[in-house]
Amino acid sequence: MASQYARNPRQGSQSPSALASRIVNDNDSGYGSVVESEGDHPAVVVMNPGQATDADRRLWASHVSQLHYNQNRVALGRSITSVVDTLKKFQQNNSKWPAHYPSVQRVVEAPSLARSQSSGGEATLRPPPMRRSATSQSDIDLPQPTTPTTPEPRLVTPQIAQEFNVLKLDLKLGALSPSELVHSLEKSSIASLLDGTISQSIKHFSALRERIDDTASKVLVTGDLNAGKSTFCNALLRKKVLPEDQQPCTSIFCEVLDARDNASVEEFHAIPINGPAYDRNDESTYDVYPLEKLEEIVVENDRYSQVKIYVEDARSVDQSLLRNGVVDIALIDAPGLNLDSIKTTAVFARQEEIDVVVFVLSAENHFTLSAKEFIWNAAHEKAYIFIVVNRFDNIRDKARCQRLILDQVATLSPRTYQDSKELVHFVSSNAVIDGENTAKCQEFDKLEQSLRRFVLEKRARSKLAPARTYLLNVLGDLEILAEVNKEAISAELSKVRDELNKIAPVFDKSVKACDEVLENVDKSVDDTCTTVYKHARKTITGTISRIGERSPVKYDGIFSAYAFAEATKNAMLEKIQDSVTASEEFARSQTVKGVEEIKCMGVLHLGGDYVEKAFRPEYMFSRKKHLLSKSIKTEINAFDFFDFDKQEKVAGMSLGLTVASVAGGQMFGVSSWVDGLWKATSFLGPKTTKKLIVPAILIAGVAGAVFLISDIPNAVPRKLAKKIKKELDEMDYVHGNSDRITKECRKVLGFPADELRAAFRKSIEKQTTTIEEKKKTEKESEAAFKYFGGLLKDSASQKKNVMGLDLEGPAITL
Repeated sequence: MASQYARNPRQGSQSPSALASRIVNDNDSGYGSVVESEGDHPAVVVMNPGQATDADRRLWASHVSQLHYNQNRVALGRSITSVVDTLKKFQQNNSKWPAHYPSVQRVVEAPSLARSQSSGGEATLRPPPMRRSATSQSDIDLPQPTTPTTPEPRLVTPQIAQEFNVLKLDLKLGALSPSELVHSLEKSSIASLLDGTISQSIKHFSALRERIDDTASKVLVTGDLNAGKSTFCNALLRKKVLPEDQQPCTSIFCEVLDARDNASVEEFHAIPINGPAYDRNDESTYDVYPLEKLEEIVVENDRYSQVKIYVEDARSVDQSLLRNGVVDIALIDAPGLNLDSIKTTAVFARQEEIDVVVFVLSAENHFTLSAKEFIWNAAHEKAYIFIVVNRFDNIRDKARCQRLILDQVATLSPRTYQDSKELVHFVSSNAVIDGENTAKCQEFDKLEQSLRRFVLEKRARSKLAPARTYLLNVLGDLEILAEVNKEAISAELSKVRDELNKIAPVFDKSVKACDEVLENVDKSVDDTCTTVYKHARKTITGTISRIGERSPVKYDGIFSAYAFAEATKNAMLEKIQDSVTASEEFARSQTVKGVEEIKCMGVLHLGGDYVEKAFRPEYMFSRKKHLLSKSIKTEINAFDFFDFDKQEKVAGMSLGLTVASVAGGQMFGVSSWVDGLWKATSFLGPKTTKKLIVPAILIAGVAGAVFLISDIPNAVPRKLAKKIKKELDEMDYVHGNSDRITKECRKVLGFPADELRAAFRKSIEKQTTTIEEKKKTEKESEAAFKYFGGLLKDSASQKKNVMGLDLEGPAITL
């Protein structure tokens, strides 16, 4: 055809057949090229209405729609890859810097608020009536629910007051709400829980990628127990395939498929529990049964995890859901949500593999608690849920029933409520199975056509919208976490810097004080030791110099002279020892003062960091190393009783006038006696001197003997003092004891001084460690602040890109 069917300002023109071939090639790869456009959105396609047939126009519209679908599919796949990379980087950062989780604040329950009742009559707390998801639109006007609710504690920060959608840490224990329970844990535990939630999200993204790449669609039919799920599935198939009963009869997942996928043979394949993955071409992975055995296997089963049911639908492709001529459909009938906890958990997990959720509820019971929890969980990715209200013919006040259910739908799934004419249907499935041709069947036909359109024609909503919704919810949660952590880290960074600014001057002051105090301590110890040494030397020296002045021992006569000398010697040594003891006492008192002074310095400068230790001064000088009785070697002999130096002078004066002094000159001293004799001879003359010499000698001898005997009490102390002094000088006794006392004093003072020095060192090290830790925290905080700032920008940018995807398709003018 020569006419131009499409015009792109950058690419030129293509015929429908050429564009169709191109689209088919693109579909084969799944990642084909896309129509070039200006900006982020596909170009608006304009067709000349006068140059194409209706078939060409429909073909053109179908191909353009498919091309746009592929564009969005590829774009979502890239966004998933980008978000998964972001989540993995967040996990790595979370291991280094545990992320802050938003704090909680309990909302005070108003007295008028009532607890909502579940189907079983159990009182339960409803979550907040409006869950603000990432896909919510501010311009959607939704009705307020008529049933009062009791909000749970909400996640709040100075700027954020909303719950997470996907990355929410949901724990249940006792009376605490999930959010409060989370915040009762330590930061590391919260980080660990968050890491697990992120891992689950990454795993779910992998399933999402497989789902959007898969050309087939899976439709999950779920709902509460006895809601009529199997009846609804049979109505869609227009024949009774699945077992029906007033009692629960579906205990495992039943997946209904087109028989053409099984060589047009109607049968079902039962997959064993914990068996190998199902492979239709490998009969070892399943057991084959005829359809007549289905009820027997499905109703009471403990061998199989699910069944694959292959059935024929003889209706045309315009009527059949399974054989629709567009995509392969798998219709999955799930066990009731409240059958048991294991089955309910399995249904919750299975919905993550599903493209479309058809939720069947009984018009008599409305939404039970399990139904609400399922829809809230599914809303993480599925903004649109197909809702079937079954057994509507049993309700008398149908208008009221519709109003109440729609109010609940508005609360649970705002987008579903927005398109409630297409997505919410009130039917009676039994009438369709019974073959009635009534208005009930017409309503079901309307439902079926809406479901076909939702699954087949609006694949962007049914297959791509869940991925888009989940992406937006995760990115929204990342934005919240990034903003919360950015604010928290900013506050922590400011706090750390303020603390560093306060600590640094204190640290410098402490170091300076440490040097000054230790210098003063050393000076105090040196001064104390110098004083002690000088005092000891002065005291001992003074005592030694005075020991020969007078004997403290009583002299009882010449016959006790030796005992007198021995007692005098011991008394002298004891006196010297007393002086040493007095020096030790003085040193002890000075040491006590020094220790107290050092302790006062420690308490003054270190406070509670300084630990005082008990000082026992009585243990000083406990070992008597200075005892002279064990070390002195002075012995008493006969010459110690006479002091000839003094006696020589007395005899010279008394006998100088007699010539007889010549005879005794050799005994008592030659020089003095000769001098006296010369003077006497000169005075008396030679004759007179000769006459008097003999009497003089006798008198002098008697006088000398008397004098020697009478001078023993004075001579013994003087002679012993000289000998002791000489021996002590040879021993360096004074310095030795003074040095010994000083060393003992220095040793004792060294203990508190060392303790104070160690306490200062420990205090400085502690402050240094604190400063280093805060600097490390500052550095880590700066890195974390930078990271979360980048995460916030990256999340906002990715969110903007995902929100920019127009899943409804380009404007087409025919």
